[in-house]
Amino acid sequence: MNIKQLQYFYELAQHRHFAKAAKACFITQPTLSASITALEKSLGTELVVRNSQFVSLTQAGEVVLRHAERMLLEQDSMRQELSLFGGQLSGALRIGIVPQSSVDIMPLFKRFNDAFPNVMLRLSVMTHAALLAQLDLHQLDIGLGFDELLTDHQRRSLALHFSHPNAMAVLGTGPQTGEPLRLADLQPLPLILPSKTMQFRHHFDEAVARQQLSLRVVLETDSLFHLVNAVRHGLGTAVVSAGIAATAHQLFRVPCQPLTDVTAGTTAFITRKHSVTPAMKAFLGLLKE
Repeated sequence: MNIKQLQYFYELAQHRHFAKAAKACFITQPTLSASITALEKSLGTELVVRNSQFVSLTQAGEVVLRHAERMLLEQDSMRQELSLFGGQLSGALRIGIVPQSSVDIMPLFKRFNDAFPNVMLRLSVMTHAALLAQLDLHQLDIGLGFDELLTDHQRRSLALHFSHPNAMAVLGTGPQTGEPLRLADLQPLPLILPSKTMQFRHHFDEAVARQQLSLRVVLETDSLFHLVNAVRHGLGTAVVSAGIAATAHQLFRVPCQPLTDVTAGTTAFITRKHSVTPAMKAFLGLLKE
């Protein structure tokens, strides 16, 4: 068994397809298949269920995948630490964020890039549940998610940094444009809302239910691009995080107003307590500034 075989196996587990995994590894499919077979022989057990194509991982394969993820992370962490001997941190930093957050992450990315230009940033937008799962599986380094939704087990294994209230705002033309609004003010408006799969939407729906309001929703979407574009085309008024509203106003001059009687919980940067890479430490150090 060697680290290259584990890398190929990890890519196969991610893509669930031999040809796609081979392409991601920049090798041919027969080379990938031969490497997986050699790994299975060295471990004395089958790792992959396959016929003419990938079917699934075996139970043993799932065990190997968990260890492979950690071993590959440690290899990446080692390379990052060694890069410091050359005077400049290098490597990659994988960050996941929930779609609706009041934290504008791009200025942070710019500051980080200015300080560490040889570290590539990989940004993924995902649900809060997926974010926590990928942190646990070492598929993400840092997440920006909701801090009140962690289980006791997750709080033991994960660390929270810099919690921030997630305020809501109205994006688009509403009553008394520019003035703060309350939920009840939204009742006569055609509304554009984030998808019900998003935690932000759960907070909004719970507040509406508590106040026993009746709202008219004309569009639901999990795409921020389409949500903002729908507002720009006059389809309706959107409810978004204060951060999204501020960015949309700055970029497209779309009117925005704060919602004063509802919040979308609290967001925080989340990391594992262990297996912290130099790039992760550098990013958290930048946040402290």
